[in-house]
Amino acid sequence: MSASHTIRPITPAQVRLLRHALLRSFEPPSRIVYHGDDAPNTLHAGAFEGECLIGIASVCHEPMPDGREPASWRLRGMATVPSVRGAGHGRALLELCFDHIRAHGGRLLWCNARVVALGFYERLGFVAEGPEFDIDPIGPHYVMTRQL
Repeated sequence: MSASHTIRPITPAQVRLLRHALLRSFEPPSRIVYHGDDAPNTLHAGAFEGECLIGIASVCHEPMPDGREPASWRLRGMATVPSVRGAGHGRALLELCFDHIRAHGGRLLWCNARVVALGFYERLGFVAEGPEFDIDPIGPHYVMTRQL
């Protein structure tokens, strides 16, 4: 990324605007609040081109649903605007998230990944676990994990 591209922490309000536009446009912005969004150790990361927010990712301390790893964190609301996909912003967002999680003693990152994003996550070391499942009205997903 060039000097005009930066990755930095952002506010919950900032992340929710792009979360709504890219991931959940079928819901009103007021309903785009995820569990853990306002926790003190949650990180909301933003990718910027100049001052324009072009990508987001949020991580919060949340154990895996099966409870096997209490020091796990959950990735939610990962997205970049379509015109910049493939330019490395998603990878850079996740690198900031990995650093944040490690700094807080986390050892595992997990997410519910859309099937269309499996390749992206696999290239970054995530592994799909369990069967495909559907989140209505979004579509098919897999639980994916990455050891940190």
